[in-house]
Amino acid sequence: MKAKVKKVVDQIVEILKEWNGVEAVVLQHFAEKDIYDPNFSVTLDVFRKGEIPDKDKRQVHFKDADFFESSSTSVKDRFMLSDLPVRISYKDTVRVDAVLNAIEGNSWMSMERGTYLFHRIATGTVVWTRGDWIKAVLSKLDSLPEDFWSTWIDSCNHRIDHFLGDIGASSIKEDELYFRLSLSGFLKAVAECLFAVNQVFEPGPRDYSAAIGLLENLPDGFKANWGSLLREDGELPMDRKREIASLLARSVFALQP
Repeated sequence: MKAKVKKVVDQIVEILKEWNGVEAVVLQHFAEKDIYDPNFSVTLDVFRKGEIPDKDKRQVHFKDADFFESSSTSVKDRFMLSDLPVRISYKDTVRVDAVLNAIEGNSWMSMERGTYLFHRIATGTVVWTRGDWIKAVLSKLDSLPEDFWSTWIDSCNHRIDHFLGDIGASSIKEDELYFRLSLSGFLKAVAECLFAVNQVFEPGPRDYSAAIGLLENLPDGFKANWGSLLREDGELPMDRKREIASLLARSVFALQP
């Protein structure tokens, strides 16, 4: 971690650990990027067991921050500190526990859309913790039930089928907006399925391209078909992309045990 980034992280942690409701602080990997990368930020997930200061008081605590903003729809803070962008997301430990407890019965999928929450916890760096809660969470993520991945793969397959049908309908109707929205959903569902087949928690969309390229188990012809669906030119009209999407879907299904 760069010295300037570490200094900002340490400064924030010194403030957060004084709040009795904070249980653990996890730094996301965006802080490891070059500071000139458009995806760079000092992103912290703050897990809370109790109350934390409201947004006005939090702004007072972060007295050295510039351009402080707090989300009105979720508990998130954004600001600049030492000329670095900072993103803090406050998450309830009770909700995380509920999602993890629901894994045994597979009802977690009705609570959490995908495995991104697990990715953030499993791949982040614990920079401070008050107790053993985060250690217990990481242990649970390391010992998932046997049917976790197969059940999630089935869910991904259903969505692939659904969006493939929408791609077909939109290409017949020559509805470009409907087609683009359907193709976008299809690509996301395929990506989620490939992560699941490889038993990898899905990253955020900004990291899909790089993460997919690192997966060990990909279907034959994947790179060419995936690249064709991403291309925008007259040689690939909607009907041709529908055919490619169908080929890609079949190859993804064939990859599964």
